[in-house]
Amino acid sequence: MKFKRDPERLEKLRVAVRYLLTSSKLEHGHQAQLAQHFEVTRQRVNQVLAEEETRTGVVRPRRAARAAAGR
Repeated sequence: MKFKRDPERLEKLRVAVRYLLTSSKLEHGHQAQLAQHFEVTRQRVNQVLAEEETRTGVVRPRRAARAAAGR
């Protein structure tokens, strides 16, 4: 698989990640599916996800639970 850093592809990925974050629909395994669909690495999806969390102020449920537990 050839990975690309096309600006349009990245913006579409950001929109998808933002939607999943704000609607609380981001579940286990979605990062891998997004990576495959947008032809980027899972690490790139994770990077975009972290950037969008910072930008929107929305935190993933699992991460919020860990923070509340003190981990």
